[in-house]
Amino acid sequence: MPKAQHQPLEGPRPAALAEAEDLADLSALCFGGHIRPRTGRRRGGARELRGSWIMSSGGKPISHMKVVYNHLLIHGCRVKVASVGGVCTHPDFRGRGAATLLLDHCIGDGTSAGATLLIISGGRGLYRRAQAVDAGPTLRAEIVPGSVQRTSGACSARLATPEDWPTFARLYQQEPVRFVRPADFVAAALSRRHHMGAWIVESPEGAEAYLLLARDWGVSRDDPRRIVGEYAGSRAALVQALPTILEGSGLSLISFDFPAHDRELAYLFERNGVGLKRRTIKDHTIRLLNLPTLMGRLRPYVEARLTRSEARQLSFEQGETCVFAFGDEELEFDLGRSAALVLGGPKAPRVEGELGRVLGSVFPIPLPMPGLNYV
Repeated sequence: MPKAQHQPLEGPRPAALAEAEDLADLSALCFGGHIRPRTGRRRGGARELRGSWIMSSGGKPISHMKVVYNHLLIHGCRVKVASVGGVCTHPDFRGRGAATLLLDHCIGDGTSAGATLLIISGGRGLYRRAQAVDAGPTLRAEIVPGSVQRTSGACSARLATPEDWPTFARLYQQEPVRFVRPADFVAAALSRRHHMGAWIVESPEGAEAYLLLARDWGVSRDDPRRIVGEYAGSRAALVQALPTILEGSGLSLISFDFPAHDRELAYLFERNGVGLKRRTIKDHTIRLLNLPTLMGRLRPYVEARLTRSEARQLSFEQGETCVFAFGDEELEFDLGRSAALVLGGPKAPRVEGELGRVLGSVFPIPLPMPGLNYV
């Protein structure tokens, strides 16, 4: 048995600035060079370490998890969420529960901080054992040469430059379901994140939409396939510009994943003869933290979908399980099944009766794709 198996673990605790390079080396080891976190002194120092929690042994970090707090706007309702990523454990210390201790801490810390959902950039057993579930229903359009007919419309597409980042921010701000971002978020995110192409779509009246392309996990730089990392703005302009973007990028395939609630984009793809695949995003799970607070924040959204009488009779409770009640009807589910009900997807439990009818009017709640907010 390796010596590391006998060394005691300490933590969870916040990462110290002096441990920045050790954490960068740990991430490079665990992720095979795909990711080297922004933890070095020359890459942001204490700012980039904010939210980094570690387990250590012998004074050295051996497991890491980063948690970032954000707010979502869901049709005008502001909801606090926590996002987790950068999770890694040194191979010599795996199987000792270090990452589980970090995740338990982040769940407790997020709940205490008033977050309602934990958005996780991962889908492995560690998260599913903590009752995280697939992050809601999505659709995928696979764009290949000729799949979208080139039209003679007024929109054009070009590679964006840093001067366009403020325009990106304004386009994103118009999204009805989105993360709340400061004005300089896009510039900061794109300056430190590897992306394979930021495209802006324009008409004679100005910027209409943008599209960010990225490599999927494990795909080499030379592979002619890309995924959509984020999009915002006019869906019609985006679809019209896709042949230009595909050709201008020299790609053979763009995999365009988007939330199933984006019915306008789905309609435009289908009208153009692009088939859609129903799926959930790979390696993206969500854990319910506080159902009553979530639904309290979404009260205006709920009231717009129900009568006043129905909204008054609907209530939610959470302890070790969650309770959904309407009038005299009541159902109780564990956290995983409750999250599946709230977020939607193939594993959502079926609810009958008046309670089922009312919950079907409210759920699934629409959530944004993580995009540039992925941790």
